[in-house]
This record gives sequence, C-alpha cells and structure tokens, in this order.
Amino acid sequence: MQMPHKLDEGDNGDIDLAAVDLRGPQPRSEGPKLRPFPHRKAGVRFIKRLDDTANGGDSHVFEVVIARKRYALKIFNFYDPNEDLDAISESDLEVVGLDTFYAQSDPFYNECRAYGRLDESHLNGKVAVRAYGYTTIAAKEVHRLGKEYQVDDWQEDAEEHEYNELPPERHLFRAIIKDIMQDDVRWTHKTVKRMRQDLLRMRERGIYPMDIVSRNYKGGLLVDFSSAMTTPHFYLKMCPDRQYERVMNTDLYDFDEMIKEARVKTWVIAYNKEYLKKLRPRAPDRAKYSK
Repeated sequence: MQMPHKLDEGDNGDIDLAAVDLRGPQPRSEGPKLRPFPHRKAGVRFIKRLDDTANGGDSHVFEVVIARKRYALKIFNFYDPNEDLDAISESDLEVVGLDTFYAQSDPFYNECRAYGRLDESHLNGKVAVRAYGYTTIAAKEVHRLGKEYQVDDWQEDAEEHEYNELPPERHLFRAIIKDIMQDDVRWTHKTVKRMRQDLLRMRERGIYPMDIVSRNYKGGLLVDFSSAMTTPHFYLKMCPDRQYERVMNTDLYDFDEMIKEARVKTWVIAYNKEYLKKLRPRAPDRAKYSK
C-alpha cells in the first residue's frame, strides 16, 4: 500500500501555503473571479493521484488533506498563450486586446471565472462540485509529485511569456481546491434529468462549459470548467453569425451525445435538433447568451 506523500516544506513537513503569495494570480479582464483558498496557514498532505493517467490534458488532480479535511487539488500545467493566437485574426485581436484574449483562453482562468460566477449566483456546490478557492504551489514541490506519481507533462518547456507573471525559474504552479467526490453514482433517468437542469441553470447565468463528456462528471456533478466560456467573453463578440448558434449550443448537443453513449434509458434531451430544423434561418439572438 502506498503511503501518503508529504512534501518537506514548513514546520510540519507539508507544503506551507502561508509562504506562498496568494495576491494572484487573477485574470486581467472584466468578469467574475474566484477567491483565494482561505486556509493559507495549513500544510498539504498528498494521498494519491485521482486523474486518469491515460488522458493528457491541462491539469492533474490529487487527493489531499488540508487542515484535517480531504479535498481534490487540481494543479494546472503551465499555459503558453501563444499556442492559441492562431484561433483569432490580427484585426479581432486588436479589438479584444491581448490581456483579455489570454485571460479568457487560459484553462486555469476559465475555471476561475466559471466558479466566480457560480459563487455570485450562490450555485457553487449545487450545480457543480464545490470549489473553495485557488492557490499556488512551488515548482520544486510539484516536481517531487511528478516523480512520486509519474507525471512528466507539466509543459514547462512552453515559451516564457510576461502574461504568466511568474518569478525567475518559473517556480509557481496554479491550482484550485475542490470537494473530493469519493464515490461515483450510476446514471438513471432521475440523475440525467438533474444533470440537464444543472447545465441549463449554468447557461442561464452565462456559463457555457463547452466540454461535456462523462469523465468530467463525478457523482452526477460537473467537475471541470477548463474549457468554459463565462460572460462577458470576447468570443461572443467575435463569432460569425453563421456559427454562433451552433457554437453556443455545443454543450447541449454534447450532453445528449454523452447520455446516448452511456445508454441511459431516459426521454431527457437538452438539444432538440428536429425542432430546430423546422425553424427558418435567422440572425442569432446574441443577447440571449450574453447575460
């Protein structure tokens, strides 16, 4: 049996969050923001890795103990904003601005903005797994985790960029602390009906998850917002009319595909394709998606 892993920082041998600068990181753009994790004086004891080792991605998740309570700690890989520049034209980038573009493309900021809106709407922990705030962790400690849990894809070879605002030697990793879902649930008609309603409530408040797949649900709750668009978002202004409705309904379509693949016996659907086919083409109602 693998013993819990402690990192040798602080008086008790754990990571000392009090020694980390928690004034940042926050996205430099308008819109909601997630608060810092409150228990800054507590150490972090790592228990085990939770994410699927076969799947790559923008982060890794660990079960941890902080102040005698178990959490899921999601540590994000380094983000290279230059990789996303191909997705926007130079003329659109001049309108949007680099800070806004990066702040609304970075997976960590995407998740912070979504949870910030959930906090504002008093839905944090109700329609998605609860997040308690963000923190940062020294790279040397994350590297020890990498050796312990066979993680070698932190993407630290990404080109240095001033937007990351990392001190010399790139020594801070960004992370979000959430509830840990100990047990998953079998999806039933009742479960799927609630999951659909949760998704619609998020969309009503300007959160579009954009990555609805079964691995992003635990206990019937969404756990991942790293691809989410939360209003205000530059893409709502830039997306052409001919693509707008399709893009903004992506998560509804993906929800239906996910339930179909799960073979759940249910009449619940999120996106009525047959009904929409009967509608005459018209300009998209952008105000509906910009609340």
